[in-house]
Amino acid sequence: MSSAKPFRWKAFFSLYIALSFVVLALSGLVLYVAPPGRVANWSIWRLGLLSKAQWQAVHTIFAFLFIVAGSFHLYYNWKVLTAYLRTKIDEGRRMKRELLSAVAMGAVVLSLTIGGVPPFSSVMDAGDELKNAWATPTKEPPIPHAEELTVDKLAETAKVPVVQARENLQKRGVVVERADMTVKEIAAANSLTPEQVYQRMYAEGQKPATPTGLGGGWGRRTVSDICTQFGVPVATGLERLKRAGYTAEAGTPLKDLATGTGRTPAEIAQVIVGPDATITTPQTHQPANPPTW
Repeated sequence: MSSAKPFRWKAFFSLYIALSFVVLALSGLVLYVAPPGRVANWSIWRLGLLSKAQWQAVHTIFAFLFIVAGSFHLYYNWKVLTAYLRTKIDEGRRMKRELLSAVAMGAVVLSLTIGGVPPFSSVMDAGDELKNAWATPTKEPPIPHAEELTVDKLAETAKVPVVQARENLQKRGVVVERADMTVKEIAAANSLTPEQVYQRMYAEGQKPATPTGLGGGWGRRTVSDICTQFGVPVATGLERLKRAGYTAEAGTPLKDLATGTGRTPAEIAQVIVGPDATITTPQTHQPANPPTW
């Protein structure tokens, strides 16, 4: 009777490294195009049944284990590796030009990447464009990490009457067991997204408004985007900026206008919209008898 073959750790680590490479490549591509965290967490964005946070966890854990497995792979293949390197070093002595060219190429790529020079910066810019394509004004949370706030705090911050928000949630079937529950916890308990909980803080048929001064992602929006969102002619918006001392075009991002001026992108947006415009959710009368959770 023959004994069972011993477990081959060398083969195990080699195969695991190959599997990890596939997972890291896939998760890296997903994270390259995934929406910004504020949007992903607000809408519980998913791809292939996994949320962005889960994709990030997969990528991080597999990267860590890839390093561990790689270390064991070196251990089990040390003799083969050193022999291979000696051979390549001997070959390298006969290929000095190729070796120097490879080193120079690596140094150039590293320098241009750090310096943000095209075409390397274009890869990062393309990723930003893909990510920000998910972040439309209607999908933005009223403030970054709004899902981590309680209903009362979110209502106060987003300029929604607190008592009215509580009543609207009750009327629309959203159960809030404790006053200290975050919007994220309320959403999970009611099989909703934080975005849907926020929408139900408003009366039926009433559209939630994102306050310009509070919402995230305003810096990347252009003058034209703000004009379109708030119904301001582009020519009027540009004229207002000019009177305020800004030189801009329709496609100029607000972050570029805000840099070095001491103003935030939200304040630049207010200049474009005009001082008399109401760009935040107005307060309304609160009922005399607030409901309890």
